[in-house]
Amino acid sequence: MSGATLFGRSQLEIGAIGEQSGDGFAVALSRGGANKPYAYTDPDEDAVLAARGARGALVAVADGHWGVRAAEIAIEVVRDAHLADFIDGPERSADRWYQVVLHLLVTANDAILKAQTDEMRARTTFSLALARPDEKLLVATSVGDSHLFVGTPAGVREILQKSRKISVLGHEKWTPSQAERRARFDVCPLDDVDVLVAASDGLSEAGIGVEDPLAAVSEAIAAARGAAPNARTALAARAIADTAVAAHAAKNAGDNVSAAVAWLER
Repeated sequence: MSGATLFGRSQLEIGAIGEQSGDGFAVALSRGGANKPYAYTDPDEDAVLAARGARGALVAVADGHWGVRAAEIAIEVVRDAHLADFIDGPERSADRWYQVVLHLLVTANDAILKAQTDEMRARTTFSLALARPDEKLLVATSVGDSHLFVGTPAGVREILQKSRKISVLGHEKWTPSQAERRARFDVCPLDDVDVLVAASDGLSEAGIGVEDPLAAVSEAIAAARGAAPNARTALAARAIADTAVAAHAAKNAGDNVSAAVAWLER
């Protein structure tokens, strides 16, 4: 098992992009290409994770509000308590994987609430996609307005697109049934999906990001397919971040942006 994690507190220079990558996974994160045009607590409130193991690949992104700590906690819960099981653990049925990610959300939400104080009330969006080739399953969940994309040799599509009513982790206590109502889930056949992408809404925020986030991600993945297998994830993650940062600079309005990419061995 191996993976890469980046937290926004380490990326504070406008226009700069932090990167980490390994065998089949990569992350990129930036404060943005210009100053945020709205009030904020921390300069960069994103956190991002990508990993690949013997039995799976995973991407996750969290976009904090009112501080970076909630996003960090959400990613830490995945990385420290669940990642080894998700990408190296035993096979499960679709129903069982649904229950696993449902309870992951409850656990992450509880951890964020426990960490809150009168001075720190951070909350976060959260999106995660997991590919399990042996079970031929794609497992995904999303809270808020970050993005998840899946790619095949034929193209890229977005999954679990945001609903009109946006929820966040850390707003209130959730039971599993409440999490089911407030989050979005998908456990479906993997089919010919061979790449997973997560991106925060710094890619797409109205008046800040790109006009067509699906087109931007599709272009990045298509270009990366022509690269060597050991380079394509890093190229794709960087291209997504570069595209967002360039849009921010052109509009003189920035937002934190992060991208995670994981490529399956096919």
